[in-house]
Amino acid sequence: MYGVSRSAVLTAVVLAVLGLAFAGLAEQVLARFSHLEGMPADRQWLLRGFGIGIVAIALAIALEHAQAIGRSALIGLGVVCALSLWAFARQLSGWWIDDAGITFSYSRSLAETGILTFQPGAPPTEGYSSSLWMAVLAGLGQMGADIPTAAKMLGLFCATLNLWLACLLVWRWTDSPIALALTAAICMVAPVVTWATSGQEHALQSLLLMLVVFAAGTLRRWRWVAAVLLSLFVLARPEAPLLVIAVFALCLRADWADMGWRAFWRNVPIALLPFVTFCGLIAFRVWYFGDPLPNPYYAKTSGSSFTGLLNPFGGGWQYLLIGLRDSGLLLVVGLCAFLLPQHRDRPALTVLGGLILGHLVFVIWAKGDWMAQARFLMPIVPLIAVVTASSLVAIAGHTVRTVTGAGLAAALLATTVTELDRFAATPTTPLSVVSEIGQTFATLSRQLGIDDPVLAHHDAGAISYEQSISLVDLGGLVDRDVARNMMNRPFLEQYIFEQRKPDYIFGAINFAASSGFTEAESFDRDYIPLVFENQPIMDSALSHIRREHAVEALGVRLERDETGTVVRVIAEAEAP
Repeated sequence: MYGVSRSAVLTAVVLAVLGLAFAGLAEQVLARFSHLEGMPADRQWLLRGFGIGIVAIALAIALEHAQAIGRSALIGLGVVCALSLWAFARQLSGWWIDDAGITFSYSRSLAETGILTFQPGAPPTEGYSSSLWMAVLAGLGQMGADIPTAAKMLGLFCATLNLWLACLLVWRWTDSPIALALTAAICMVAPVVTWATSGQEHALQSLLLMLVVFAAGTLRRWRWVAAVLLSLFVLARPEAPLLVIAVFALCLRADWADMGWRAFWRNVPIALLPFVTFCGLIAFRVWYFGDPLPNPYYAKTSGSSFTGLLNPFGGGWQYLLIGLRDSGLLLVVGLCAFLLPQHRDRPALTVLGGLILGHLVFVIWAKGDWMAQARFLMPIVPLIAVVTASSLVAIAGHTVRTVTGAGLAAALLATTVTELDRFAATPTTPLSVVSEIGQTFATLSRQLGIDDPVLAHHDAGAISYEQSISLVDLGGLVDRDVARNMMNRPFLEQYIFEQRKPDYIFGAINFAASSGFTEAESFDRDYIPLVFENQPIMDSALSHIRREHAVEALGVRLERDETGTVVRVIAEAEAP
């Protein structure tokens, strides 16, 4: 520790002791001082992650004031930060978002049968949002891996690698350990941890973006490498063309003053290779699925328009601001606006700016997302971390810079604790919950003697993956007809009541149900209310069964009006 000031040593020691106390005595701290929700035993990993993060800040403070910093010390700092990320992730170890189950079902189908469908016998439709993620999981499944577990571990691996790459870029630009600690704290805010562990592709998406920036910041001939990575990104997310266009336009602008038209030919690989990949993907979709666009595009953008880009008081703009506020990032993005340093790495900053700009255009155009913890904001958080943490070098004074960076990092870690605790208490559409819904309807169908039952429901993941019951997806993700006609009430009435005739209709009044198709005469004619007794998970605004299935059975009773007409079917909960 030669060359480290006494005040820095004292501060680092105090923080390290506090951090170790949080990490090692999590239960005691939770029991005495915490105002978090739930029992202390359910929140240990949050405090452990926070404690390890505080230890990382302490180590960064000590290194910030040292005269010489060894490579092993920097590696140690990175390892501690990664451990903090994994500790936070343990809080959500039992949660997968239900939408991920859709990709799992396609991956398993591809691995086992070579066919892209969500359930055996269903026509091929593109219900997943990432061809690359689906194919990777299919490969892992073919090698014998459990697909949901593999998805969670791979997402965490991508998030960890992202953290390391972001820290490497920030170190290249700042030579500041405290900037690394701030980078890591930003890279493990609640949206990152949540969606890296969700089973979906967002951590891979984020990693591909970071790799493009890293290539531009470290390689002399980076454009072809970036073109390959952007081509993979085209396979990873449907909004990729917006980001490719933004990166190409900014790179062309950056080189135009010095090169004129030669700048176009210099940067054309950035656009050409992703464009060829995009055309190939479209051709495959038309050939295999009979449609150039995936179901999620139709289902999730039915209410989107570019006019929303001009409304800063609602829609996507509001989603962006709320996401920055709740994650704590609003504390640090001001550094980007007021303290932008003179970076040496112009190509990397140009690419980084293009990726952030293109992604924000997509988020605002799509009007954000209904899921908690800013899912659509998550992929660019590590890019925001690189710009924000690098901006610390613009702060004059070693001590002021250290206090600012350490304070912001600690505040972000504390925000992560509270946000993850809040999310863990009421997680967004868990795979396990939808699994229980599907299993409940499968059990009821056996009680009623219904062969090959069909459920109309707006969550398709667990039901598709477990194949517990046939499905009409009111969310449209695995049903192209619903996806393309989400607000077309006449079509939905004919499609659901006359063509598909599901045995059950269940869920919230959202997605296709918000079109009002349940107000049709055929709905009242063919369906009656279905109630699940003493099963809170089955409480729903829309729960109906076809009238011809309203029969007395073991565990099922009927409620009649004064004329003897059945007005409600009651499914009794099984005795414990």
